[in-house]
Amino acid sequence: MKIRLDARHIDVFTISPRTTDPKAYWTNIENVIDWSEKFDCSGILLFTGNDTYVEPWLAAHTVCTRTINLCPLVAVNPVYMHPFTAAKMISTLVYLYKRKIFLNMVTGTALSYLEALNDHLSHSERYHRLREYCELIRALLSSPRPVSFDGQYYKTEHLQLSPRVPRDLQPAFLLAGHSDDAAKTAHAVGGIQMQMLPANVDDLATGVKGIHFGIVTREQEAHAWQAASELFPDDDMGRELLELSMQNTDSAWKMRLQRAADMIASPTPGYWLDPFRTFKADCPYFVGTYQDTAALVATLVRRGIDTFILDIPAREEEFYHVDRVFQSAQQELLERPSS
Repeated sequence: MKIRLDARHIDVFTISPRTTDPKAYWTNIENVIDWSEKFDCSGILLFTGNDTYVEPWLAAHTVCTRTINLCPLVAVNPVYMHPFTAAKMISTLVYLYKRKIFLNMVTGTALSYLEALNDHLSHSERYHRLREYCELIRALLSSPRPVSFDGQYYKTEHLQLSPRVPRDLQPAFLLAGHSDDAAKTAHAVGGIQMQMLPANVDDLATGVKGIHFGIVTREQEAHAWQAASELFPDDDMGRELLELSMQNTDSAWKMRLQRAADMIASPTPGYWLDPFRTFKADCPYFVGTYQDTAALVATLVRRGIDTFILDIPAREEEFYHVDRVFQSAQQELLERPSS
């Protein structure tokens, strides 16, 4: 699915499925790892949190042992791990597998989880801590000398990490978030600022280089919508769970999505929020034909997007259909680099 242009390389990451059935949880992740490698994706996002069944760094090890080229995109939250430990995980995986590790840096989790972990920082303070976290990781992985760091949240004195990571395998930081704090932090650490797909592409924020959304696509539009309704049937229980979760978050992007979901209709054909409304996805979906979906992908690339995180249902058939879209988008971009 990666898009290769003359002067640009577009990365495409899938996500580890949000499966709640313990019996299917790890099987689904293994399947998505295999399909992501088969369809030439850049990597797979591995979630972190109190409610994940498997620690993402252990899942990252499985990605490296199970595939040849796939790169782990590990979700990292400072509340769960000291930056030295995260840097050591990266150094170890690079040493063993010569594979680049991507980091999806997050500040939040459910407010009740933060309370349980005795983390009482404000939204803005958590982003300040995240900035220090990224800066310390980068220093530890790249500095030939022991690192002394004097921050508000982290302090080290002549701390050294071995082995160092080669320049071409230094981690890339992805930062999601729609707040000013998120944008400032992404800029400060040289990270890739991510955004949920907006209903109108013109609403992409300045500086955003990454996009996150789901896709259900078929050759004919009616078939795409039929597949979407089968993959994400309406679910009253899911709607109730979303309402409960919204009372337990201070996430700016999640609140924005809920406001969009409360609208009667989307201003953009194909823009679909039912998977979010029913607590089955944390992002918008686009439902449409191969042609319309490829046109959307090409438009996003022309507007500067070079990193895609795709929510693809955990079925190989869905990977096949999305791969067709990205092949078409690449062809369109090669033929018409600008619209």
